[in-house]
Amino acid sequence: MTTTPEQPVAGGVSPRRRYFEPKRRSKLRRWITGTSQKTGRSVGRLLFDTEGRPRPWLRTLLFDAYQRPRPGLEGVVFKEPGRPRRPFADWLSHADDTLAPLVAHLPFPSPDEGGRRAVLVVVAGDAAPVEELVRTLALQHTVVLLRLDGRPESVAGAVLVSIDVAASRAPRPVLLDALARRAAACRPLFAVTAGLDVADAADLLEQRNVPVVALAGSPESYAGRHEALERVLDRAGAVAFRSEVARSAALALLPRFAGRRRLVVASAPEEVAAIGREIGAELDNELALVLATGPERLEMLAIVREDDPAGEIDIPARLATLIANWRRKALLRRHPNRPPLRRPFSGFHPLIYAEHHPVACFDGRRYPLSHWIERGRPDGPWTMPVIGPPAAPVASGLRTALHGHFFYTDLLPELLQRLSANASRPDLFLTTDTAAKVEELRAMTADYPARVRIDIVPNIGRDVGPFLTALRDALTGGGYDVFLHVHGKKTKGRRRAIGDPWRNFLWENLIGGEHAMLDAVLAHMAAHPGVGLVFPEDTHLLDWARNARVAEELRRDMGLTEPMGTYVDFPVGNMFAVRPAALAPVLALGLDWQDYPAEPIPDDGTVMHGLERLLPMVVRKAGFGVAAVRVPGADWD
Repeated sequence: MTTTPEQPVAGGVSPRRRYFEPKRRSKLRRWITGTSQKTGRSVGRLLFDTEGRPRPWLRTLLFDAYQRPRPGLEGVVFKEPGRPRRPFADWLSHADDTLAPLVAHLPFPSPDEGGRRAVLVVVAGDAAPVEELVRTLALQHTVVLLRLDGRPESVAGAVLVSIDVAASRAPRPVLLDALARRAAACRPLFAVTAGLDVADAADLLEQRNVPVVALAGSPESYAGRHEALERVLDRAGAVAFRSEVARSAALALLPRFAGRRRLVVASAPEEVAAIGREIGAELDNELALVLATGPERLEMLAIVREDDPAGEIDIPARLATLIANWRRKALLRRHPNRPPLRRPFSGFHPLIYAEHHPVACFDGRRYPLSHWIERGRPDGPWTMPVIGPPAAPVASGLRTALHGHFFYTDLLPELLQRLSANASRPDLFLTTDTAAKVEELRAMTADYPARVRIDIVPNIGRDVGPFLTALRDALTGGGYDVFLHVHGKKTKGRRRAIGDPWRNFLWENLIGGEHAMLDAVLAHMAAHPGVGLVFPEDTHLLDWARNARVAEELRRDMGLTEPMGTYVDFPVGNMFAVRPAALAPVLALGLDWQDYPAEPIPDDGTVMHGLERLLPMVVRKAGFGVAAVRVPGADWD
């Protein structure tokens, strides 16, 4: 069967426009962009060598000998603190290599030397104030006493590491960062910094994920040291005061820290040691908690990425890195999704969870996944049930249809091959844009053992218009329990390489290939009538991007009241299985061809992109839930 829907007005554009449409770039703007890109590439060859390193004259201009930007030039090198601009990113990723020679001669012990975890004690000048603490810690730990600018006199029970910071050729921040990096390699359980003179050392150790108990000293030591006191209150894992008077004096100077955790009064060495063990065990406990809970759902961490070293992926090591990186970002108040994170645990969105639990995950630096597990894995917008591969193909009793939009008809045989892995055979509703393509699709489906309907549609609205507008009669007619929506995805231009992998990922999860995934999806929806939408679980964690404006307009017209939040879990790539009843809010819009922008469309921000991100909200508005489907090990970049 072939039908032709009502065509749009000339050119596919109507004067009536219900929803925001991003402004298209003019020919002049495109020419300016192309010219500037060519010029930029030419300039880049002058500034950087073939391995991406700044040329010697540029390094001398912008950086010191330790690959740190010169004062006042940070904005040239970094987009934001700690995030280099793209041309410098790879080169600066090796900046730590310049630190190792500065402290290579110092006698730091090896990790877990003697079978005991190390503890670091940092003091400036005289070590007498920490001698009792060192003796107490030495009962259970290997104590490393890092003495800055003091006489190299040993202290009983400690491995002495002494360095004259003031006389070093390296600037103090660089040398202390080198010491923090070297100390972190010893895997100390925690560190204790004595006094405000080493507040900068406490900061750099925390940045290297060494938990710090900062001894704040007496109220008299705060005079003229406001910045150092603020640093330890802001960055140290715990701050220990000698008395309640000292704590009250610090908070009188800096009242904004009154609500922070672990501002404790601890005058005895045993109390300081106990606090240190508590904060020191936090990262290890988070790691152990996650590894012990649903380890099969961590399979996303085993996927090999382009920048991974050769060999097997060590999931515990990768998870430990994720936890450490989260803690560091939270410490430095950096954007949690820059660089972009991946979903670590199937069925859980860490950024949505963190946004709902900011005190724990941002202020307290708790890794969202471990905090969620610790709280008993509560349901919320951060969780979804996940459907895995079935034991064997089993035909579904649901009345099922599959819509496929094929601008590229050469992809239909692949879809039919994937369908053959299943016992279920849905009716096919195929759409394309020319009569010639209709004949191609008809020939390809001549032997298909179920109903086939092929519609000619305008080349407008991408895959969304053909589904919601051309097939409105089938979606509202009550003839089907479930509709699947897919399309022959290709990506042209400079990002062409992602088209095939992305389509393969989506079809492998939603339809199948190695596994009968369509059967699995339908079986879950048959067993759970409340589930209205199922879509492939993507590892990428995305926000609303440039779709906020059109999404707000659509939300208004559909009566959606669910808060948007910063991040959103949605069918990335717009392929899914849905109950027609769950689409009621969007079908009520009565979208017509005039509501879609004419080709070529922008990469983001159109009504189609807004509907893609809003679909889970639409389904929940209609009274249904959502679920994800995932083939272990599957990904698309």
